[in-house]
Amino acid sequence: MIAGDKIFEYMVAYVLRNNGYIAGVPRRKLGGRGTQHQVGVIGIDLNNSPFSLNTVLLVAARGPELADPDNDMQLVRNLKATLLDLEQTLPSRRELIRDLLDNNRGDLFHRIYGGKKVKETLTVNYVGGIFVAGEFSYPAWEYANAHGIYVVHLPEAIAGEPISNWYEKVRSVLSDALDQDGNVTLPGLLKKTKKLGDFKNLLTQLQQATDFELLPEHSHDLFTIFNDLLRTAELSSLARSLQRTALATINGYPVVLEYNVAYKALVDAALTIYERKIRTIKTVATATTYKPLDVVHMQTHQIEPTADQQVQRFLYRVERENTPESIHHLTGAVYIPNAVLDKRSLERFRLKMPLKAGLSLVCEFCQEAKPMIERVTN
Repeated sequence: MIAGDKIFEYMVAYVLRNNGYIAGVPRRKLGGRGTQHQVGVIGIDLNNSPFSLNTVLLVAARGPELADPDNDMQLVRNLKATLLDLEQTLPSRRELIRDLLDNNRGDLFHRIYGGKKVKETLTVNYVGGIFVAGEFSYPAWEYANAHGIYVVHLPEAIAGEPISNWYEKVRSVLSDALDQDGNVTLPGLLKKTKKLGDFKNLLTQLQQATDFELLPEHSHDLFTIFNDLLRTAELSSLARSLQRTALATINGYPVVLEYNVAYKALVDAALTIYERKIRTIKTVATATTYKPLDVVHMQTHQIEPTADQQVQRFLYRVERENTPESIHHLTGAVYIPNAVLDKRSLERFRLKMPLKAGLSLVCEFCQEAKPMIERVTN
């Protein structure tokens, strides 16, 4: 009895977690100046610099559906209204998230978004992100960008299957989370003895009630269950594909990049490039001296349309020359909105993929040269 968009929300939260965010589902509504808001997924970015606040990403998600101009515009407006109301609650006395770093990541999220609060008390920078798969109305996309809300396009197929197929598989595996006697079967949940009763009651309600309303605390517990479902054999390919879905930036705009190697291989490559650059520096350069970035060269050998005509799918492979050995077999796809690239940058653009705090992999994409015979024929 779980809506597809709710499952898609959890997929987005899982992707955010694997991209450095402290991401999860709040157990309560967020208190703004005028009212309280039910937000599906929140991502906290702790990698900030002086003179800046922690970024809190409020996520709205919509799965693979046909574009509906009215519903898409309403989705943007609702998120915009939530952002404006929360921004007006910023207290005069600053209390920053980075001052609460004595907790681990899970405890930090629960400390901020677990207990009941009338209004938000932390001073943060609220940012809106709409994650979609499939079509999205272009006027709604323009309206979102005009108000500082990012629209991120995820692939319509994950691990070789349409997202709608994964909805059914998640529901199927979830239906087996309780045995005939009503006992929880997922090993990871059995270890959480204090919450086991809540998990059992929630799963029972989802199986029996046709009009069951997911309150924030229910949705929070369901996301915990979803994370445990991804450890099952039936959903292992989905988990692996989501883990290899990166959030990168092109000209400051977030895009989705799929890759086929282990995350550790990307980190090793970035460290190798950094070490190679350090070894070639003869003297310590002053802060005002700028040197060209060391980049990993990629070849885009095919550009395909997606379900959304405003987004292109760039298939790429790495150039092995002067490339760290750990990513010699790197291939994948990047999903880029047309408005992000112009005609000039379409053939050559750079992408920055954050990996760890202060460590990123910068990739330069160039279109693969066509064979001479094909040029003469054309």
